[in-house]
Amino acid sequence: MGTMMGIYNTAPSMAQFFGTYISGVVAITYNWHYVYYVWILLALLLLILVWHFINTTTTRKDEPLLEVQTIKDFFSNKDLLYFLVPFVAHSVCAFSVLNMNPLYLVEVYKLDVARTATIFGGTRLLGFIGSLLGGFVSDRFSKTKLLLTSIITTTVSIYVFITLPFSLWTVCVLGLQAISINFFFPIIYSLIIRLTSSSTLGTAQGLYNSIAFTIGGLAPYIMGVITDQSSFKLAFMFPILTGIIGIGWILLLLTRGYPKKTI
Repeated sequence: MGTMMGIYNTAPSMAQFFGTYISGVVAITYNWHYVYYVWILLALLLLILVWHFINTTTTRKDEPLLEVQTIKDFFSNKDLLYFLVPFVAHSVCAFSVLNMNPLYLVEVYKLDVARTATIFGGTRLLGFIGSLLGGFVSDRFSKTKLLLTSIITTTVSIYVFITLPFSLWTVCVLGLQAISINFFFPIIYSLIIRLTSSSTLGTAQGLYNSIAFTIGGLAPYIMGVITDQSSFKLAFMFPILTGIIGIGWILLLLTRGYPKKTI
């Protein structure tokens, strides 16, 4: 299951690469308004594709694990809640670098838009390696320890990114960052699949994503406020500290002997 999730999660890496490149070309050739026009058009075309060509799937029957029909069911199960904390921490880190790294390259390193789009888009493409690797190893090793590895690598890479002067090493760090961020997703999603029954998997995964992505989505705004009041480097301390919280939480689970299952 993890390998399949890894293959599936290569799509965001491809999208971030082509999206960044296309946006950069359109912005340079025309202006920023046309960037939004292009993506609105593509989103409408995708909506038409989904509406007309994708068939409704049936849910397979299996032995019930965790039935998550309501929000109350979700919050009453400690297995899912234990792993929500690192998922939120990872989402804060992921949303932070996705939105603020290009701005940092332009404002701090003084790169032009074309060079920023090339560097950021190119390094994000490497994320597919993390997705494939994360899916492969999640079927073979402890998912808890793999999540810990991902958050540690991501947090350290953010710190190194803001401390290094711009060089080839900066590009390498951004590539490692993309790999470690995407490494996380197939592991956490295969973990959710393992902890829930297929009949209620959609509800559980929807709640997981809603909570983690909503909190993570606030990170760029918080960083923007900190940047306006202080500096970019201080703003990046927010995802770094959040990552440290996620690391500490997983270490606490491991030292207390949880999870008892092989997850």
